[in-house]
Amino acid sequence: MENAKVYVEVLVSFDKDGTMSPVEFIWEDGEKYHVDRILARERCASRKAGGTGIRYTVMVNGADMQETVNKP
Repeated sequence: MENAKVYVEVLVSFDKDGTMSPVEFIWEDGEKYHVDRILARERCASRKAGGTGIRYTVMVNGADMQETVNKP
């Protein structure tokens, strides 16, 4: 399986300290996924797909997922 970077819309919220948290993301087909819970947040670089950013491990519909928010 090839790793490919997929860009999707992400709705985020910012707390008073400026910390960004994903709330919802919209997949390529228009399906919306609500983030139930953030399990982990870490700075990272993607060696396979390229880019750097913050990786969020989130729970969506009871399943763990990883999404990376790249630096602009």
